[in-house]
Amino acid sequence: MSTSPLHSFDAELLAWLRAGAGWPSLGLGTRAQLRWRSAWATLNRRLSEARVVQAPPLAPPLFIVGPWRSGTTVMHELLTAATAWPTPLTWQCMNATAFQLLPAPPQSIGVARPMDGLEISALSPQEDEFALLTLGVDSAYRGFLMPERLPELLHTLDPRYWSEHEAEWLPRFERFMAGVLASSGQAGRRLILKSPNHSFRLPALLRRFPEAQVVWMVRDAATVFHSNRKMWQAMFAEHRLMAGSADGLDAFLGTALQGCAQVLKQLQAELPPQRWIAVEQTTLAADPQAVVAQVMQQLGLQPAPGAALEAALARTRQGRIEHYEQPVPASATAGVAALDAAQGG
Repeated sequence: MSTSPLHSFDAELLAWLRAGAGWPSLGLGTRAQLRWRSAWATLNRRLSEARVVQAPPLAPPLFIVGPWRSGTTVMHELLTAATAWPTPLTWQCMNATAFQLLPAPPQSIGVARPMDGLEISALSPQEDEFALLTLGVDSAYRGFLMPERLPELLHTLDPRYWSEHEAEWLPRFERFMAGVLASSGQAGRRLILKSPNHSFRLPALLRRFPEAQVVWMVRDAATVFHSNRKMWQAMFAEHRLMAGSADGLDAFLGTALQGCAQVLKQLQAELPPQRWIAVEQTTLAADPQAVVAQVMQQLGLQPAPGAALEAALARTRQGRIEHYEQPVPASATAGVAALDAAQGG
């Protein structure tokens, strides 16, 4: 299993990388390798998209959203196990341009995520944002590769951007979803999709799928900020292409929290209870089985037979829950206050 977002990536991401001031500082060999990978990935994406031209219409998904580091991953694992619904897997998201052309891998040994120790493997449910990143969609996760360019990515935290540019990302996203369903032999079924980045796209996604349902994860905003600062720094260390400043991270995270607050208030005003539910991360951690049962009851989801949920409960208990005492920096206080107000804090 490759967990690198640059294992296979479309020409549009390469174009963004090459536009960065730091691109010439990469070695000639590195630049040539990235161009070679991108050329093959772009070809594979086109071949993959041709396979789903006649795919059945997509059913309304269930979106698991909320700020980064709010518990979306645990909820994704548990709801996928409880319902047995199809969902993007790690190997598909990390090979988004080519997975339809490849056989599924065997179950591999899990690896621990750097930010919380939660184990993932090639066949684990995965955040589809990594797929969108490598497919060329204008993702905030481009910042993992070039942290010094975070200020250029602030527009990805604005719900208006995604509504105004649907033609540039939504068709590619839909083809990815169709490919996930086709490769698993489950065309026509509802998907569970998890990505905190979808929080910013949610108004556009709910217009496209007016019967979609939403699970929104809630966590104390100051804790979310500090956990995000740790997570983003870990991802920089893992994936950045070159040394550079990430001085804009705190302000970037503050803007992200404000965007989440804006969308959460819209959900509260517009969606009926059978379409969405807010889940406290602390409550999920304390009694995950009861919380999953509550979510499924409110949204009218049917449990799948078997012991998959018990295994997922055991696996997700391995993750760390950390506590932070330091103050929030001034550049992020407005975002923290806005999210806490929207969450009722």
